[in-house]
Amino acid sequence: MEIEDLEILWNKAISELLEASLDKRILSVLARQSYDSIRRIGIYKTYKIRAIEGAKKELSFFHTSNPFILAQRTDLSVENKIWVIYLATYFGKSNASGWDLFDRAAFDQNKSFIKFEQINSDPEKYFYYLESFDFFEGSKFSNHRKYTKKALLGRKGLFRSMTYFFDNIREYCNNGEIEFHDMYKRAAKIPNFGRLASFDFTSSLVKCGLKIAEPKSMYAGNSTGPLQALALLLRLTGSEVTLQAKKELSYNLVEWFNEHSDIFMVGQVLEDSICNWQKNPERYIRYTG
Repeated sequence: MEIEDLEILWNKAISELLEASLDKRILSVLARQSYDSIRRIGIYKTYKIRAIEGAKKELSFFHTSNPFILAQRTDLSVENKIWVIYLATYFGKSNASGWDLFDRAAFDQNKSFIKFEQINSDPEKYFYYLESFDFFEGSKFSNHRKYTKKALLGRKGLFRSMTYFFDNIREYCNNGEIEFHDMYKRAAKIPNFGRLASFDFTSSLVKCGLKIAEPKSMYAGNSTGPLQALALLLRLTGSEVTLQAKKELSYNLVEWFNEHSDIFMVGQVLEDSICNWQKNPERYIRYTG
């Protein structure tokens, strides 16, 4: 789908849902942010190809250490794939230090992947290993995780969150497809996971093909960014700006785009694109995260 197609879709959506129109320059920026969001999600198809090739060629797991390639390796169990996504979500990818924290938790010092079965058989041994060096030295969490405490121990520490995950791994492994919101609620129980981490974790499960249905909403109800963006859309179209109006627009946009396009993960695409668009609605800025 090209930017021009997205401009047409957004123009029709605004016209039909709000009986209004947006300035052409604003519409162009919104379409370009949507295009970028689609491309960011589309990269998971490339990751899958690389994961299949890695397994076929029997490459080391470190060779395909990007967590979203690793989580699609056909030579890893479901438990290992979900463990990888948990670690990727917990630390995220920092603009400064990349996937360093993920790598420190997922691989030993010989760059061998530490499998979930090995960890779960003796968690204390794994924790002892992580304590044997300065785990957080020189590395940062991603922007989505910037308020997470840099601690292994304590109520807000990594080990408490990991212990919960070990004890409840079956909650995140499914024999059949389950609804996005059901998994989202399970993810929200993981210590140190807030709304955003729960959404990122569940979205990653979907994008890595782990039997979770696509989200049916933007999950904007209690999140500042999407709500601000929805309010801006309402203001620019001369519509009433209330919490109820914002929630209705969120729901209606997802329904409309589901009906009129074949965009994968449309709820996340819309949330991501309007959040980035509202930062500068009249000038396109490329975001990478």
